[in-house]
Amino acid sequence: MSLRTSLMLSVLLLGCPKEPARAPENLASEARRALAERDKRLTSYLVEASTTQGDQTATHTFVARAPNRVKGSLLTPTPMTLAFDGTRFFKLSPAEKKLEAFELKLPAEKAALFLTTQFSPFVPEGYRTPLVPSKGVTATKVAHPKGPEAFELVVSTPDEAGKPITVTYVLRFPGGDFLSKKTQAGGVTSELVVEAEHCDVKLSLCVPKVVVQRENGAELGRTTFTRIELSPEVPNDAFSLTAPEGYTFEKHELVESAAPAN
Repeated sequence: MSLRTSLMLSVLLLGCPKEPARAPENLASEARRALAERDKRLTSYLVEASTTQGDQTATHTFVARAPNRVKGSLLTPTPMTLAFDGTRFFKLSPAEKKLEAFELKLPAEKAALFLTTQFSPFVPEGYRTPLVPSKGVTATKVAHPKGPEAFELVVSTPDEAGKPITVTYVLRFPGGDFLSKKTQAGGVTSELVVEAEHCDVKLSLCVPKVVVQRENGAELGRTTFTRIELSPEVPNDAFSLTAPEGYTFEKHELVESAAPAN
């Protein structure tokens, strides 16, 4: 038991006043620090997963290693592999027997947006760090059955029509493990809820093992991680794809589109 925990228990047993509640902004900063520290511990991971929606099932693998190296492979129903080796983006299409390599010649922010868009279907919540802005976050500490305490972070932003989109993250306190995410927009409430976890004592963190997706309370689907490896050794060449025999190979440059003429 830590010294801080012992002191808190002593205060409660003696009937003294509880420690002052943290201000929302201080608690939000504490959550950001917890996530940053968690990221430092989880420098690489490899997962295999199966996602079921109705009578359809898709399986995929995903491997990530800091800094900026990722590879996702859709195994079923239509095989495809995407990878980024820190410089080039690859797309391997077995149905077309084609490998494409793209040099990313984009500003850093646009390159990051492009990669996020391409890989987000592979990267599960709870492995990637939630996007918590530096300002405009309402943070509270709440009781949670998987906590027993948790950070609740609420971010509200306008959509293109100016209507609010509210995202609520629930992260385990104090470590920052992902427990749920709720998005409310246009009268629709979408949720991702961790149903089961895989925990690593050495890394002092937990990641999702089963995640349920709901919309307006009804289950839409669930993802089960059938293989989880945290902090595996992953070589550089795992992210640089080469064309198998019989495949065509194409090289491209991804550049900013020219501004349209007035």
